[in-house]
Amino acid sequence: MTVPHNRTSTAYDLSLFDTSARKKEEPRAEKAPELKVATSSAAKAGRPVVLAVIAAVFLTVFVLFLYSKATLSELNLRIANETEALRSAQSINTALNNQLSGSVSLDNVEQYAVNNLGMQKINASQEKYVEMNTGTMTEKAGDENGNIFVGIRDWFNGILEYLGF
Repeated sequence: MTVPHNRTSTAYDLSLFDTSARKKEEPRAEKAPELKVATSSAAKAGRPVVLAVIAAVFLTVFVLFLYSKATLSELNLRIANETEALRSAQSINTALNNQLSGSVSLDNVEQYAVNNLGMQKINASQEKYVEMNTGTMTEKAGDENGNIFVGIRDWFNGILEYLGF
């Protein structure tokens, strides 16, 4: 602690170097007592159990992680195999469609009919025209039942038929 400035020379002030005077002036700070927490044997005994539980949790998480990666890898392999099978089936489908479109052309059908079935193209002498009777071809049957309930039923069935039922 310094003395306030009083216009005197501090070179001859020996009180600045006196340690016993400083100790009297400065209050001594008391040291707080250290507290030590005594661990009981029960607390020490529980520590390995906690470590074992934490280790078991980490091991379980690790095993589940490995299992999920293995399952994911297996599913990716199955997807790749099925994709390859799909490509193969699509190429076979394309080949079969090309073969079908080539075999169904009119020239191929005509050649098959002439060569295998013994058919030939028709000419004008083979054409015959048939005349049809232009009159009414159907006759309406007579009304057998004149019952009013049958008529109502027929009328109701006609409405249902008109509606599409």
